[in-house]
Amino acid sequence: MQVNRELKDKAMDRIDHALGRPVNPLAHTYRDHYAAAADGDIAKEMAGSPHWRAGARHGVLQWFFVTREGREALRDHLREIGDQHRLYVVIWDGMEMPCVATSPSKARYSKWLDVSDCCNVSFKDFCRAARVRLAIGGATAAEGRA
Repeated sequence: MQVNRELKDKAMDRIDHALGRPVNPLAHTYRDHYAAAADGDIAKEMAGSPHWRAGARHGVLQWFFVTREGREALRDHLREIGDQHRLYVVIWDGMEMPCVATSPSKARYSKWLDVSDCCNVSFKDFCRAARVRLAIGGATAAEGRA
């Protein structure tokens, strides 16, 4: 699952972006690539970094892929900045709904917003019936559990 974040450290932000902004950068991600202008400064920086492996060049674009070292560097960076995003599961009315949030209460509220679009349920009733748990493997990215 993805996290809605932008990192101040641009090198780490590029790795995070390339991986699809995952909760846990060490876990399998749906993507791991970044395209940069082949002759640009970013491509030169990436080519000299152990966090990237150069891929094919297509016209003016050079493709790069995040290495294991890059994933570990992002995990360490998220630990350093105190990123608290976790993967929770909100259970309501027989449904298990995964949710990225910084606390169980924020996960519950986020899922109520989703559910209330189609179901006539008050927040109070939703909170009474819903249960929230940390997902298996849902530790913070900073903890680096895959």
